[in-house]
Amino acid sequence: MLGQKVKNGIGDHKMTDLEETKRDVVATIRNNGPLLGKELADLLPEQNYLKLWQACFTSSEVLISYFSRYYLRYDITREDSVRLSPSILRDFLSFTLFSLSDQRDQVIDRQVTLSNHHRQVSMQKLRIARSILRQIMRKIPAQYHQIIAAFIAGDIAYFLAHREPREVASIGEMVNGSDIDIIIVHDGLPDEYIELIDTEMMSFKLYYIRHPDYREEVDYICKSKPTMFGQLAYQNIDQKIASKIAYEAIFLAGSVELFAEIKNQVEASGTQDLIERDFLHGLEDRKQAMHTLLNVDADKLDKNTESLFFFSQERVEFQ
Repeated sequence: MLGQKVKNGIGDHKMTDLEETKRDVVATIRNNGPLLGKELADLLPEQNYLKLWQACFTSSEVLISYFSRYYLRYDITREDSVRLSPSILRDFLSFTLFSLSDQRDQVIDRQVTLSNHHRQVSMQKLRIARSILRQIMRKIPAQYHQIIAAFIAGDIAYFLAHREPREVASIGEMVNGSDIDIIIVHDGLPDEYIELIDTEMMSFKLYYIRHPDYREEVDYICKSKPTMFGQLAYQNIDQKIASKIAYEAIFLAGSVELFAEIKNQVEASGTQDLIERDFLHGLEDRKQAMHTLLNVDADKLDKNTESLFFFSQERVEFQ
């Protein structure tokens, strides 16, 4: 269990020292070829995640290859602090390949395969989102399509979607990895069609989370253009999240012109510069967090330091 791995890291289980862990990691990679963090964890189940991470990043024999992209998110339990996603732990488990110096060809092959896997997963989830929007738009008269723009954000927008099982804490349901975040902005849509969107989206949300062939978490919000533009003030946490979503969005359905107008406003309002400034702050905080985690006792991790390793929103997944 992912949770037991983290709990072990805060003192529930006595671990071997770091040098022994390094030797175990090197031997495991030598015997199995280049490995993701989660594959290492599966092959060394007695080790906790943080000690494995420390061993990989401090071993002189282990080579590290990344194939992730980082983007901004906000951690509401750390005074709305900016963070980079994927978290350090998610990056270690899913987006970082560990190898030895004589495994270069294998690394290249695996990097290509793994990068393509996350792209494929993202495209599969993107197709679900577009299918939902196509079905909803068919029920709205064509004359209103020009005042609706639907877009998607999050892991999928960066082609980093994954299928690691996780629990949706609010409903206790297990889902397949990254959620599907759909945002619908309208410019004066009649109330009856706003209600139709809400009803249809709730229906699709229940269908995709309950259907055994999908188990997808679909989230959505529908709001007016003035509301969207007002949120670009980028002052409080709700405005920052809404602005970041508009900044990273990929078009789904409706009016390309309205979508372009939203994107242009993100830049013209100066919000894009603020988001990119916060990204740089997040990058510096990430470096500092990694430095801190390299120097802590992995068997005696307090809650504050643990929060540097993974996000508060991921706590249910990793515990």
